[in-house]
Amino acid sequence: MPGRTACLLAFLLGWSSPFTEAADAPPDTVEIVASKRTFAPETVTLRLGRPAILIIRNEDEDLHAFVPLLLFQRTNVQVRGNGAPEFNETGFARVLIPPHGKAELRFIPKTSGTFFYICDLPGHNMRAEIVVQ
Repeated sequence: MPGRTACLLAFLLGWSSPFTEAADAPPDTVEIVASKRTFAPETVTLRLGRPAILIIRNEDEDLHAFVPLLLFQRTNVQVRGNGAPEFNETGFARVLIPPHGKAELRFIPKTSGTFFYICDLPGHNMRAEIVVQ
């Protein structure tokens, strides 16, 4: 109960928690471009616990996939745009982005580390990374 009392006292006195401030902070917004069978930039950096928006644009005539490996496990991801998101038992799995299409992913990174993302369509061999600090 001491934690609840402290939270109630902080609420009544108008104090804010650093966790609340982080979640209420303006999001880190990063654009990733799929073009000529590559992702740019090759490395994206996000901050742990801070809201993030990834905008993935497909500038090609081909369909592309954005498949973040392990980044979104047990993380709430809001998906917007004209991409087709896919989910599995651990949550968000990938989004297919049509030619000249766009997908926007909103989330809060929960785990620090380096996470790779790929386009898993046959013959595309596209790979880059997201670093969460």
